[in-house]
Amino acid sequence: MGKVRAVPDGSVQDLSRRLDTLIAGHDRRHRADSVWLHLFDPRMPPMDHGWKLHVSTRPEDFTETLDLLVPVLLRYTCLAKFAAGTAVLEEINAGVRDPALVGKAITVYPRERDVAALGRELAEALAGRGGPRVLGDRRVRPDAPVYYRYGPFRASGGDDAALVMTGPDGQRFPGRATVRYRQPPWAADPFGAAAPTPGRTARLIGGRYRLTGGIARSPHGDVYRALDNATGDRVVIKQARAYAGEDGGGLDARDRLRHERAVLGALSGLDGVPRVIDHLRHGEDEYLVTTDCGPGDLRRDVLGHGPYPGDARSGRRISELARRLLAVLDGIHERGVVVCDLKPANVVLDADGNARIVDFGISALDTRRPAGGTPGYTPAPDPDGGSPVPVDDLYALGATLHYALTGLDPVIVDPDPAVNRQRTLACLAAALPGVAHRPVRAMVAALLSPDPAERSACARRLRAGRPEPAPGRRLPAPPRVTAALLDDVIGHTVAACVRGVADWPAASGPRPGSTLTLYVGAAGVGLELLHHTDRPDVAGAVAHLAHRTAAHPELGELSDTLYTGRTGVDLFLWAAADLPGGAPAPDTPPAARPYDDTGDQIGGAAGGGTGHLLLAAAARAAGDPERAGVHLAAAAHCAGLLVARHGEPGPDELGLPPASSRAAYAHGFAHGRAGIVYFLDAYRRTDPHAAPAVHAAAREGLADLAARTPDLLASAALPGAARNFGSWCRGMAGIGTTLIAAGVADGDPKLLEPGLRCARLCHSLAPRMSLVSQCCGLSGIGELLVDAAVATGDDELWRAAEDVIGLILARSGGTARRPLLPDNSRTASSPAWGTGSAGVLSFFRRVRQRGGQRLLAPTTSP
Repeated sequence: MGKVRAVPDGSVQDLSRRLDTLIAGHDRRHRADSVWLHLFDPRMPPMDHGWKLHVSTRPEDFTETLDLLVPVLLRYTCLAKFAAGTAVLEEINAGVRDPALVGKAITVYPRERDVAALGRELAEALAGRGGPRVLGDRRVRPDAPVYYRYGPFRASGGDDAALVMTGPDGQRFPGRATVRYRQPPWAADPFGAAAPTPGRTARLIGGRYRLTGGIARSPHGDVYRALDNATGDRVVIKQARAYAGEDGGGLDARDRLRHERAVLGALSGLDGVPRVIDHLRHGEDEYLVTTDCGPGDLRRDVLGHGPYPGDARSGRRISELARRLLAVLDGIHERGVVVCDLKPANVVLDADGNARIVDFGISALDTRRPAGGTPGYTPAPDPDGGSPVPVDDLYALGATLHYALTGLDPVIVDPDPAVNRQRTLACLAAALPGVAHRPVRAMVAALLSPDPAERSACARRLRAGRPEPAPGRRLPAPPRVTAALLDDVIGHTVAACVRGVADWPAASGPRPGSTLTLYVGAAGVGLELLHHTDRPDVAGAVAHLAHRTAAHPELGELSDTLYTGRTGVDLFLWAAADLPGGAPAPDTPPAARPYDDTGDQIGGAAGGGTGHLLLAAAARAAGDPERAGVHLAAAAHCAGLLVARHGEPGPDELGLPPASSRAAYAHGFAHGRAGIVYFLDAYRRTDPHAAPAVHAAAREGLADLAARTPDLLASAALPGAARNFGSWCRGMAGIGTTLIAAGVADGDPKLLEPGLRCARLCHSLAPRMSLVSQCCGLSGIGELLVDAAVATGDDELWRAAEDVIGLILARSGGTARRPLLPDNSRTASSPAWGTGSAGVLSFFRRVRQRGGQRLLAPTTSP
């Protein structure tokens, strides 16, 4: 379909050799990781933040752009990083890694006094060249792909969302890049542009269409609602950004938009698809204007109102939705089109419940079809490389109905599509168990069948109004958890974590120091593996991991936080110091870098203080009371920072809607009150000399949290409540963790009972949660259920924890005994504690031991 281009061989090795040639004779060095090729200048002073320059380019022009750009950089004092090859650049420009990264082929970190001169010189050298627009930046000049914004130069830790920059007067400003330009109040634009003003005037596209709202954001272009000034009609406008998402054949988002127009032309007059009104160019981008098919899509409908019930006792009947979608598909197929991207976000529902299908950018028209697709919503590719056929859309229909019934996307982590299909159906069985729901489960299973004939037969039954197949083979379900199964799973997961950290911590990660941290790096995996040193090869692997961590050049760049900083790393190194051949325990005082404004567990004083309590306990156990005192003093400092903020207006004054996950987020463990109260309560128990204000803040915080929990639980139980309500980091699992810990320690049923209610509520939410991890996933719920079971001795709670293990295995690849545990991307596996296998292993271990130590629970004895 269209043009073919020759992309130069741009591997990271090729680029490294090219860079060696370009910098020969200059005092510069470079280093590569999996994403970036970093260029260092020993003259560059350390800077936490400042004005950055971004250069955009197309993959086919990448090496030529380097040839033009590097000689300019060598005339200035600066640092730089380049995409680690053309394959990486294609992913960056497609938005695969982060929409805010699109166009950022090259980032330059100059001195403040050089920003304007360097930016203008780069723009002059690259004038007339093309590349995707960098959405969160301003452009140096209109005819050159050189952009700028103010942002962090160094970003320590793993929680990118918590990044903040501190100005000269102590002002704080978010550091993470977004798709909108933002500028801190203390910074003056180096190119003389005015500072951005709040609010935006309505945009007019093509002199005719006035934008009224957004529907979707994409790295390739946004989708808007608009009014047609010529007719007064409501329309939908789809944007295609220039050069965004180029594939190996040189097709970008604009080519796919033109293809969509051709497909809609073939479907003209068909009920159930949009009608083309206009196709125009506005600046570098192109826009397709179509009729407005309805106010919302199926994904938003399920998020807002909850999944469809699996029976006929509701106005939202799954069989009626299936028949409506099938009728639209039949009409599309009669016109010679295969949708190829049917999914919940592309099913639009109007006020009368009619379903329409939108987004035909990668649909097959005759033999023409751009590359692309949504994992989990397409069948296994034809081994003979054949063109898409109508029955492929029936598979997507089954996956879409599965989402409508569960709120879960299909499992996609296993390389074998058959395994993913079995696990997807097991998730459906967990969400809709029992005989009453068997017919609808069988319908989805038939549509997801690898056999096209079975899919076609199910479609014929749907058209005839009898979708249920005859009783047949047994449908998949989550495995029953036994001690023997759990032993095998734990052994396999330990071995997978050991293999996963064989080369950790990496020379550099997406952010300096991130591969060291507790949350996503070596420290978290190492701390959990220390509970399994009785298994072969584990002790040696952890000792080597500790040595590499202790010697890592980025260790000094970490802040004094627990999950994303140095405190968590030191905790691992102390714990590993007694291993044969282990690294010596660290001999470093607490860092002096400030915590972020939130005071939370992830990047704030609550986490830092919790870490220092753990380090104090480690020092006491090692017979070092002096060092224990240093860490206890650091914890006291953290407590003082938090108590000083005690009584400030709380986030619950924001008037949040009842089912909003922000309500739980504000009180949750990672970023809210529960984590702060957890630390203050642990500290006042640990330090007999804790100030009275700390005791008061802890008691008042616990009482307030317990008093608010019933309302939060009621909100979490609403049909359309956000799934984050169940999570450890920002939901009820973290709140329950704090209440149960304090309730057990105090013997206080007023704290324990709401904590147990959190555990039971989270168990009921678990079948609707897609992630398996500690953070935002099922393992965080599982840990709370273990806490609740230990506190009460209730066998029902232990069975609930085992249910969660079954759900985790249902969302994993591999086999039940040798699972491939997905990380938070859902497409791959990682050993990380917060988002990967080590955190899942922590939960499995505690269930098998019928208790056992939480990885980060401080002891409270002085």
